[in-house]
Amino acid sequence: MSKNNIAQQYNSMVASIEDAKIYDGRGEYNLYECNKCNNYKVTLYKDKGVTPFIMRCKCGGDMMHTKSSKQAPPSYVKVYNWVRPNLEQTMSSPVFATDYYSIFCK
Repeated sequence: MSKNNIAQQYNSMVASIEDAKIYDGRGEYNLYECNKCNNYKVTLYKDKGVTPFIMRCKCGGDMMHTKSSKQAPPSYVKVYNWVRPNLEQTMSSPVFATDYYSIFCK
């Protein structure tokens, strides 16, 4: 897929995401727990459409979403913010350079 095609599809996706009938995790704190080591991450979403289903833990296990809450966690808990990469970041990433649209936008 050419860079122009990726840019067109990225711009189209971003333009339509607010009206898309998909989960909107903005304003919710989400807990992800590892199925192997019980490590956890708390996340918050800045942009609609960036909610991961599963994340890889540093131990090699899978971190799955287990809870959501509008209430902020205690101040000692690190909160990771999810944001959508801009077009330049998307184009410079080796993962996205292969074929961003066919991997992530179906």
